[in-house]
Amino acid sequence: MAVYVVGDFLRETRLRRGYTQEEVSYGICTPASLSRIENGAQKPGRLILEKLFERLGTENNLFNSFVSREEMELYSAIQELVRNITDDDVAKIEKQIEVVEKLAVNTTELEHQCLYFAKGELARQKEKDDKKAMEMYMKAIHITLPDFDGKNPLRNNLLTFDEIMIINSIAILYANRENDIMNAIELDMWLKVHMENKIMDGKMKTAKYPMILYNLSNWFGNKEFHVEALKMAELGVDFCIQYGNLAFFPILVVNKGVALAEIGKIEDARKCLHQAIAIFEAMKQVDHVQPVIDWCKIHYKMDI
Repeated sequence: MAVYVVGDFLRETRLRRGYTQEEVSYGICTPASLSRIENGAQKPGRLILEKLFERLGTENNLFNSFVSREEMELYSAIQELVRNITDDDVAKIEKQIEVVEKLAVNTTELEHQCLYFAKGELARQKEKDDKKAMEMYMKAIHITLPDFDGKNPLRNNLLTFDEIMIINSIAILYANRENDIMNAIELDMWLKVHMENKIMDGKMKTAKYPMILYNLSNWFGNKEFHVEALKMAELGVDFCIQYGNLAFFPILVVNKGVALAEIGKIEDARKCLHQAIAIFEAMKQVDHVQPVIDWCKIHYKMDI
């Protein structure tokens, strides 16, 4: 059995996927640093290692590279902050920001990316200050994607999961403005295609891909592009079934039912929405049930 060191694995994965050192290292480290890591001449920090693996479309489940106890503590604190953001737990985000800030003194900008992102989430969700949120999101994304202008996709760039989350949050800001929904759709379509073509299966894709499809089904529906909304919802439902994402499964089923109703397939819509209600009840998410029932009655004269 071959014994891999991290540099060998990075190099072989990169070459197998046909990426250059410049594509993989962009914004994370210099191509020269990646070359030294691949050749075993430089030991990467844990966060850099994770981001390089993500650019390669995979997750680091094999290698650990903590250079110090302090780095391990900071990495663990950042991961906790990421979980808080994913859970939309504003109170925990606010508390964990303080923890990360104390540990991130005298570190590189890469360690601050998640911190700026978290401050953007706090501004958007708690302070309701979209301008401040956009400033924080752009400050975060420019650490690793300095050429991103906030609107136009960089389709030739490889993305980390943090970059995907930040760009999606920027899209959400656009979606909240009536005249900017198409900007939101364009950004999340970029993320959708990237995740389909560049990212292998893994827990982060399982968590994030349905979120992108859910957003797109909402936004296409808001623009009355109901065929496109149905397509996004169906993709999301099928993905959730295949990979077991229960968090987004029932709300994607709702979006599928709504899109079916909008294109006139009322009986198919009724069946789909009835299934959604049953799933909500089975998952003990009963607070979602009545809004779905009321929505169907008001908009489609449909009793569920």
